[in-house]
Amino acid sequence: MIYEMLAAGPNNAISATHLARVLGVHKRDISRMIERERRAGRPICATCNRENPGYFLPAAPDEMEHYIKRLRHREAEIARTREALTRAATAGAMIEGATE
Repeated sequence: MIYEMLAAGPNNAISATHLARVLGVHKRDISRMIERERRAGRPICATCNRENPGYFLPAAPDEMEHYIKRLRHREAEIARTREALTRAATAGAMIEGATE
């Protein structure tokens, strides 16, 4: 569904806000929809470019490789955060005054 709406290349990225408006869904639903399409084999990339954020189709193999590299970096950052939280939980770190 979203795949067919996208254009090739990061300069043609379409924002989640625009996609949500066109599809009549909440903006937060767009990332879930994109993820389902990616898992079905649709090569959808995203840009973090503040001037033109959004989703696009890779126009060349290097665009897909760049996006995969960014995903690996995010994966490593999430793993580091998870490990730090696991260590804190194991050490019994609690917020003073926290209630259950």
